[in-house]
Amino acid sequence: MNLLEQIAEHLEFCGIGTANTNDAQGDIFWGLMPDTPDKCACIFSTDSGYGGSDNGARIQIMTRAKTTREAYELSQAIVYELAEFDGFLAGGGAHARIEIINASAGLGSDGKKRELYSSNFRVYYCND
Repeated sequence: MNLLEQIAEHLEFCGIGTANTNDAQGDIFWGLMPDTPDKCACIFSTDSGYGGSDNGARIQIMTRAKTTREAYELSQAIVYELAEFDGFLAGGGAHARIEIINASAGLGSDGKKRELYSSNFRVYYCND
């Protein structure tokens, strides 16, 4: 399981939503934000950092919803759960220390007038 999947499972454990898997339709995705559902979150890698790297790995989490308030609140709930996190990620077992680079920046709306927010994190982790 890669870091993005581990973060998705951890957010599910925290009650943010349901990680999308082969077994369950969810609203937390990684690598690609699909057109549906309207309210969702997606985790992206923004560099090629790897486990054990002194520089950590950078990730971006985008949220989307029909209203500004919903998209912002979803983004802030994620930031709240990951801010200054230092421990084992739920499900995957990787130890991680997470720093916020920037939180809940509004990106405007997409072509379907759904509001988008973005937060960026640096994750120091080890799968051992």
